[in-house]
Amino acid sequence: MRANSRFAELTSKMLDAAISDAELAELLALVDATPSLRSQLVDHLLLDTLLEENLGQGPLAALVDLVGDSPDSLKSPISAIPLHQTQFDSSSTSARSRWSWNSGWLVLAASLLFVISFFMLQDNREAFASASQIVQAAIQTHSAPIERIYVVEVKRGETNKGRFDLLRDVRVATQGDRFWVQMRGARDWEWGRNEQGDMWMTLGPRRAVVVKRDEMGVPLRYIGDLCTLNLETLLQNILKHCQLEMTEVPSDTKIIVATPRQQWANRPLQRATIEVDRETKTIRKLVIERNNSTSTFTLVDSRLADESLYGPEGHLSEPYQIFSTETNATRRREFITNWFGPMSEQWMQIQETQSNE
Repeated sequence: MRANSRFAELTSKMLDAAISDAELAELLALVDATPSLRSQLVDHLLLDTLLEENLGQGPLAALVDLVGDSPDSLKSPISAIPLHQTQFDSSSTSARSRWSWNSGWLVLAASLLFVISFFMLQDNREAFASASQIVQAAIQTHSAPIERIYVVEVKRGETNKGRFDLLRDVRVATQGDRFWVQMRGARDWEWGRNEQGDMWMTLGPRRAVVVKRDEMGVPLRYIGDLCTLNLETLLQNILKHCQLEMTEVPSDTKIIVATPRQQWANRPLQRATIEVDRETKTIRKLVIERNNSTSTFTLVDSRLADESLYGPEGHLSEPYQIFSTETNATRRREFITNWFGPMSEQWMQIQETQSNE
């Protein structure tokens, strides 16, 4: 376990181009000693390269020559592959600038050559990269000015059952990284987040309040975590920090299972399952599994986005009042408890330094 932790730390440093020669040697030694780490290293390097999109035919030719001419390459089992002699192309300059000769550059070259040789022999390199390509296509699709509506179903763990009764009928409208949520239950209300991460919520047809991020109590944070859908950021993080696998599915659908790698700090999810329409690249269903809950987002509608709905104003009728963070915190909490009842008393945490005038 300790070796795997060190492997993850060194791999992360190499991808950030912050690895020393001694650390590089240590990483190679770990890979030599534990063959199972080899495929993990290859996955990290290949995905990082695909995401950066800066490895063309010229740099690849340079990689072949660099590894083929280096005596160190003969010592590593990663690069123990027959190499074809290729002329050094001047277009490799931009790729070489990212990796120094004595650090991650050589490992990247050897690892990529291993992957390319393997998939050329198997004739399925496209299948290897297809999962990340599908996720990238979904990011592009969901960046269009089309609002998509998802029904949210939440399955809570035993420790959370019975604590929150507001998650009965929930729908989230999303466009790229923006979203707003419609909630139906004992009370009907809408909420969303502004650019600062503060939450706004409607309290009836003519009133709304804003709660700062550092004012949110545990119940409100919990509701936000379950229903927030910043699709662009989520998918970008999945590409960067997760191992992706394709599963067998019907012909009109692609299903990708994303499992976080160890170096993803605080890993906000245990697993994500993404169901993508083969033709439109729209996400039909997204399942996010966390420690004590599972949130399932199922697509039910698509429409042109109404920009006014991404703030509280679009959900209120004239005349209305919006109590921003400039309004006394005690007063805002009173509005919330008057609307939702005593169960919402812990939704806001009031700092002692805040004025109660």
